[in-house]
Amino acid sequence: MTRKDYIKLAQIIKDNGQLAELYDGRIRHYLNYGDFMQGLCRMLEDDNPNFDERKFREATGEILGQ
Repeated sequence: MTRKDYIKLAQIIKDNGQLAELYDGRIRHYLNYGDFMQGLCRMLEDDNPNFDERKFREATGEILGQ
């Protein structure tokens, strides 16, 4: 990966994250998983036209087609 790839990945995380305050006052960062994966898959597809999104999502443990 190049610096440009790391910048893109950081932007995907930033675009799909949010801060939430827990009941005990602690602050946590959460990612919207669906939007994050969609952005990540678009980035990987732009990098490699042979990228297989279904195979990648299956490899992450995501269940498709339900």
